[in-house]
Amino acid sequence: MPAVKLILLLLVAIAFAQASEWRVVDHLALAMLALLIAAYVWSRLSLRGIAITRETATDRAQVGQSLSERIEVRNAGRLGKLWLEVNDYSTLPNHGVSRVVHVGGRRTARWQVETACVRRGRFRLGPLVLRSGDPFDLFPSRLNVPATGGLTVYPAAVDVRNFPLPSGVLSGGSALERHNPFVTPSVAGIRDYAPGDAFNRISWTATARVGRMMVKEFDLDPTADVWLVLDLEGSVHRPATRPRMPNRPGPVSLPIEAWLDSTEEYAVTVAASLARHFLERGRNVGLIATGAHHEVIPADRSDRQYVKILESLAVVRADGHLPLGEVLLAEGRRFTRQSSVIVVTPSVDEAWATALAEIVARRVRVSAVLVEPETFGPAPSSILVVGNVLAAGVGVHLIKYGDDIAAALSASHGTAASASKVNRG
Repeated sequence: MPAVKLILLLLVAIAFAQASEWRVVDHLALAMLALLIAAYVWSRLSLRGIAITRETATDRAQVGQSLSERIEVRNAGRLGKLWLEVNDYSTLPNHGVSRVVHVGGRRTARWQVETACVRRGRFRLGPLVLRSGDPFDLFPSRLNVPATGGLTVYPAAVDVRNFPLPSGVLSGGSALERHNPFVTPSVAGIRDYAPGDAFNRISWTATARVGRMMVKEFDLDPTADVWLVLDLEGSVHRPATRPRMPNRPGPVSLPIEAWLDSTEEYAVTVAASLARHFLERGRNVGLIATGAHHEVIPADRSDRQYVKILESLAVVRADGHLPLGEVLLAEGRRFTRQSSVIVVTPSVDEAWATALAEIVARRVRVSAVLVEPETFGPAPSSILVVGNVLAAGVGVHLIKYGDDIAAALSASHGTAASASKVNRG
């Protein structure tokens, strides 16, 4: 727009000079013409020979960790670039890559950005837009650099080592009498080594005793498969009215809870923490997430299981429409006496407590983690649903806004006496 105005002024000056034959106007018109030509040439050369690269340390991170990214602008030309405006359009929150730099002839400008990952999800890195031009900004020049990739931010996982390990309810013995390919604490016996047997199954004491290679046979672990049921019904979740997250782009040293500003983020973090906790102890862990897209990850203990769960939890949202009670009734067929169910929810609807009581009646071990919504903002009290859940014989872990999650999951309310106290309160 400034160039258009100057061109119009130049045409007016030329016309006036021709009409009045006033030499001052001729000189003014020539000066404006020279300015336009110089500015246009300068602008066309301002981004010539410029190349930009960005190097990201990783494409995976967790909430609370920092992303390190290095930006490099190279000038292959002999002439220096007076100013280059680098604008970054990444979707990662608080990613402060954009800045204005000066790059000398055949030189390179570099800078490194450390960004705290404050939101789980999948984010785009880029595109970058380089903007320059002449000193009068008559002819702006732009160079678009496409997006270079993406970043997946997993939910944080805190250490919940004091969370009790559930045990399956089995009749007739301490182990299931069938062999399995996994190493478990339940050793059924020994046999001769066969090609393909893993070295960690070799019984060295038995090998030394009989003089030939012997391997251990394992029974299925009698402890339960763990099913995590994450309630993502949109109507039961609440944002925090007092956000605690600092609005700073750089890395900061804060507890994980400082980044969590809703019941949704607390519930997802609890699910990720419990998944890691049980998988590290060799348990089969499955996930049921009840968002708009019903997510079910079958129970497994393989090395990839934790990554599968984190990939899912990174993108789930509290946008579901199905109440937790209906989910538990619909998915109840998955839960057997060899299963343990952990429900993570902020719901104060008493219907899900009734559904849990029906599951408990089938001798399935059940516990609940209730993220108390009234501590985040205006919401109904959770005292009645806590009483009903305790009355059903289900242990409850209560988490308030700002609580230390590890400490909260170490404390459990789980007796009928506790239920009566809650109801009287």
